[in-house]
Parts: sequence; structure tokens; C-alpha cells
Amino acid sequence: MDIRHWTYADFPAFDEPVPGAKRIATTGGEIGVTYHPNVPYATDGNVTLHLQILTPQTRNQTDRDTYPCMVHVQGSAWMKQDTYALIPMLSRIAERGFVVAIVEYRHSGIASFPAQIQDARNAVRFMRANAARYHVDVDNLFLSGCSSGGEVALLAAVAQTGGRPDMDDPSLSLVPDAADVSAATRGVLDYYGAVNGQMDDGFPSTTDHHLATSPEGMLMGHIDIRDRPDLRAAMTVETYVTPELDLPPVMIFHGTKDRLVNARQSVSLYHRLRDAGKTAELYLLEDADHGGAEFWTDDMCRVATEFMRRNCVR
Repeated sequence: MDIRHWTYADFPAFDEPVPGAKRIATTGGEIGVTYHPNVPYATDGNVTLHLQILTPQTRNQTDRDTYPCMVHVQGSAWMKQDTYALIPMLSRIAERGFVVAIVEYRHSGIASFPAQIQDARNAVRFMRANAARYHVDVDNLFLSGCSSGGEVALLAAVAQTGGRPDMDDPSLSLVPDAADVSAATRGVLDYYGAVNGQMDDGFPSTTDHHLATSPEGMLMGHIDIRDRPDLRAAMTVETYVTPELDLPPVMIFHGTKDRLVNARQSVSLYHRLRDAGKTAELYLLEDADHGGAEFWTDDMCRVATEFMRRNCVR
């Protein structure tokens, strides 16, 4: 065999018979996942924020091939995130033909609400502006989030309507001309989101509920929000849901034995969305706690990816 730079098409396949060997047919369409770690996407002063990006990869893939994109906001009770924690689970979404970008936001120790929503929207802008590099279909981006990230993802979609201008700050993005890049998305997937700051039993295991030291108190400025209904409403997704709100379809997942975020938060949001005429689906996972493998089974990944494909623009 000549030693030279072979193209894939020109390289001769090994076709000699081998007694006892089994030959397995392949198509070239089998999907693997490429991991792009710690991609910087935005900055605020001395703070640089990063994405963990997972891209589908096939043998037949060309530079022109694109995939829908799921921008996922990692939960952390709005505190410093571990954006690596769900990479194995979210790879299952990427294996189904989706780019996945896991968002690091400015946590409550360094920035108060609504900085986290601004960051999620800038992450969407970054993925759209860098679509060619990561094989993103610019017309089909989705937001998702778990726990506190569910609230951030939903409010990032709410912010698209301009109801609260301070939820959006494209000037923080590292992308050139970021202000001209859309942060619009086709839908939101909310995994056991901490979406309601008004329920007195909304966080069953938070012993300092609504105090300045609580996750929600830290988010809203490290203050006691028991007597601040305005701030409790501001962090509550339902506050913004009206028939006039132009909100994309929403899919909600929640465990019925969630000890950290009461499932009633998701149920209440679901009713509000449906009453306001919005497209919403709710999946209650029996006996599931706050996250876990139950949310990332083949069946649940199929439900999530089918929701996104249904809402893709062709």
C-alpha cells in the first residue's frame, strides 16, 4: 500500500477474508459526541463565564451539517455551579442529534438577580453567533435548565418579550456586535425548576427559608425577603405569565418526592401557563427526588428531544 495522504473515499477497505471474524455493517450516520471544554462566552469585569459544549459527530458529517441546539442552565441554588456534573447525562441528548451548551452564570455570591438571566440570554447569543463552529442550526435553539437553572431558563424566555429590560444585557457578551444577535429560542425545557419564590412551602428542606442566608434571599440581594413580596414576585415565573405574553412552548419535568423544590411549584406554573393559553406539558416522575437518573433515561431523553423536534422550524 502506498504511503500518502489518503482521502476517505480513496482509501481501500480491508476486504480479505479472516476465518472466525465477524463483519459488522456501518452506515456512517452513527452519532458520537465531541466535548469542547470551558469555552469563554461572556465577561463582566474580572469574571469570565464559560460554556461546556457537546456537539454530535458522525463519519458522514460535512461542514454544512447543522443540528438543533439545547442551551442548558445548570442548577446550583443560584450559587457557584458545577457545570461538569450533568455532562454524562446531557451527552445522551447530544447523541440524539443536538448540540448542547451548558451555561455557567454569575452566581449569587458575586451578582444578584437578574444577572443570571442576562447570562443565559448571552449564552444563546454566543451559540447563534458561533453557529458554524459548533454546527448549530441558528433557527432552532432551545433553552433548558434544572432546579435554579429551570427558573433562569424560563425567565430568559420571558425576557425575550421585553417586559423587564434589566433581564437582558447583550453588552456583556464576548461576541462581536452581540447586541445585534438574537437570543430568541423555540421552546423551554424546565427540569424540576425553582420557579416560585412566593410559596411558603416551596423549598421543603431550606431551614432558613426566605432569610438573607437562604438561596432565594441571596439571589435577591442577600436580604430577608419575607416582607418583600415585590422581590418574591420578581423571581417567580408565574408573575410574568399573561395571555399577552409571547412565550414559546414549555415542557416541565418534576419528581413527586422532590425534597428540595416542592413539585407544587411546577404544578402551579403548569396551570398558570395553560390558563393563559400557552403550550405547556407536565411530566411528573413518580417517586423521583430532586434530579437523578430517572430524568435521563432513554424514554425521558426521547420525550425531551421529540418536544424540541416538534417545535423546530423547518
